[in-house]
Amino acid sequence: MKNPILNFLIAPVLACGIACPVVPGAAHAETGATALVQTYLASGRIGEAEEQLLAMTAAATGNTDAQFGLGLARSARAFEKLSQALYGVGFASKAQGYQALFGLRAPIPVNPNPQPVTYDEFRAILAAFVADLESADRALQAVGDKPAKLSVDLSIARFDWNGDGMLGAEDQFGTAISDINDDGSTKPFLVSFDTADAKWLRGYSNILMAVTKAWLSHDFSETWDYSFRLLFPRAVSTMAAAEGGDIHDNTLFGVEKQQADDLADLVTFLHTIRWPVQDKALWSEVRDHLRAVIALNRETWALIGKEADDDHEWLPGPRQKSGVLPSFDVTEERIQAWLGLLSRFEAALDGKLLIPHWRFSKGIDAAKLFDEPQPFDLILWVTGPAALPYLSEGPVMAGNEWNQILAIFEGNFAAYAFYFN
Repeated sequence: MKNPILNFLIAPVLACGIACPVVPGAAHAETGATALVQTYLASGRIGEAEEQLLAMTAAATGNTDAQFGLGLARSARAFEKLSQALYGVGFASKAQGYQALFGLRAPIPVNPNPQPVTYDEFRAILAAFVADLESADRALQAVGDKPAKLSVDLSIARFDWNGDGMLGAEDQFGTAISDINDDGSTKPFLVSFDTADAKWLRGYSNILMAVTKAWLSHDFSETWDYSFRLLFPRAVSTMAAAEGGDIHDNTLFGVEKQQADDLADLVTFLHTIRWPVQDKALWSEVRDHLRAVIALNRETWALIGKEADDDHEWLPGPRQKSGVLPSFDVTEERIQAWLGLLSRFEAALDGKLLIPHWRFSKGIDAAKLFDEPQPFDLILWVTGPAALPYLSEGPVMAGNEWNQILAIFEGNFAAYAFYFN
């Protein structure tokens, strides 16, 4: 991988959710599902594969390859639709400088002529993404624990990120995850996805649904009105209306006004993160998704532990050395440390293990965060006052436990966390 940051921010989230093209001679190819999806994936029309995959699953209820392919196709389409919607309203247009600073390249290209977007329209984009992920999750859930295998070459993946109906260089996903040959072509990136990977993808879907529903369950309209032009150049907001017209002085203390505006919007963004919960039921679903992630992780590693093959594994077990990301050493010690951390996280969600805060000897009861939600104020959480309603007596996760876990991953815990989900 030429860019390790890009690899972990994009490939683990998208790669398993984008494709199931068949490699010649791959197992289970007799179902035709893998060949079908490869055709649509390579042509950048992955969404059009859904109807035929649905027909395959209806014709043979035991066709787990087709069921897996359906979940993958729906996951891919969820990301593609989100990208197209965000491109339309100019997301990340101002963020290119920040991306360059950190060596990142977003899959969403810059829109030179974005559309205006309102607060309600942005919320509708997020709601549509959740609905698409839920549809993908239902399809993957039907795979269950039954054998399924899709041998794939992710280097051929193409997506219409901007929704213009044409495939250009920016739509070639393979260049983001594959190495390049001397002639400029992408090297094959072969992966054999299996049942454990279907669980893994469901885990990631639930993480993304939890994050998105956390947004949707809160009222962040004030932040939108005062600072969201930082993310969307044509956000319809109170500040945009007030600043209409020409500005004669284009500098402020020697700084270009646009740069000064962006800095002011960033400060305002942080200051106005004081969002009340407007949908308690949806906020409660966030905890349900997090619990699902824990359960799916356990099922994933249980299935991996039973695998006897060693074939281009996306997520290999300790006895499988044919992982597609060789920089990761997946050992039994690391798996057990990860599962142990998930158990602590589960105990925290249930209020049985308290979360430490730097200012207090007592710990934070995370169960109360969901059962008795207060407005989320970022600054007051950092400084301490927002934690006061949730402080409780009881066992608090000790810092030395966390340090022991970090030591097992040799200082690379964040990367493994992205990989393991």
